[in-house]
Amino acid sequence: MSEKKEVVFELLIDRVLDGLEKTDSERINFILKNIKGPTLVTGVGGSSVVSTYLSKILEEKNGIVAINKEPRDILYMNTKPYKNIICCSYSGENYGVELSFSNNLEHYLFSKKQRDDVHNLTYVCDEEKSFISLSATLLPMAIALNYHLDHNPSFIKEILMCKETPCIKSNTVFEIMSGYDTSTASTFLESTLTESGIAIPIVHDKYAYCHGRSTISYKNNHSLIYLNTNTKLDQLLLEQLKPYYQQIIPLNLKYQDPLINDFYFTYQSMLLTKELAAFVQEDLAHVQYSPVVKKLYKYKGGM
Repeated sequence: MSEKKEVVFELLIDRVLDGLEKTDSERINFILKNIKGPTLVTGVGGSSVVSTYLSKILEEKNGIVAINKEPRDILYMNTKPYKNIICCSYSGENYGVELSFSNNLEHYLFSKKQRDDVHNLTYVCDEEKSFISLSATLLPMAIALNYHLDHNPSFIKEILMCKETPCIKSNTVFEIMSGYDTSTASTFLESTLTESGIAIPIVHDKYAYCHGRSTISYKNNHSLIYLNTNTKLDQLLLEQLKPYYQQIIPLNLKYQDPLINDFYFTYQSMLLTKELAAFVQEDLAHVQYSPVVKKLYKYKGGM
């Protein structure tokens, strides 16, 4: 049985902070610190949010090339330039894990479960009975941020106490204005809106938007979620786009460190999806999903 969305959101902060306390962060930090050389990071669904964020943490903290990829991509790309692969998976058991490890790279698993044949980055996480992953996404992100901060869980708690509550006025199509610096948050929004079906997401790179992508809002009545980092381009777009959207919902810069701010934006995006789900009277924990989900979710054949 799924928990109600109210329970999932009410327990989110406690689950993240409890997981941070119970997880052996020193061991995880030690393993992460010793990852050298070009590294692939993979994840699917909610774990793609984690893999997006972890790849950015490793690039900044370790000073290495770290590229986020979908598990299926590993079968088709040239992996010879890479030394390591880290698979992010809450369960540690889906087929994406096997795809990620179908190579001769050094294998790492970032999960609540362990395997015998890899380097385990294992965290402690209370079971979340929900269709949309919240604590199962935010906790491993918090562990990665804790590594970036040289172990500062109290600061992470401070971030989680900051809550913006946007007013939702529409629900059909949400364009999302983002970029590398806010890619974790936009990945969460795109994944969650798609998997729950509560709205249709369209993600734009901010500069690419300047080269013709504005036509879609000119010809259609959409809303916009704007991940605002207060650049001159942000200021220009926010001012010029007002007439072309039914509603513009800004998530505004709070922290100067881009990695801290992307974590903050992702958390605020979770709260935004809660408000949107309430607007359309949908329960994110118990989504009325397509019948084909059960036929596709456990597929383990040729890719």
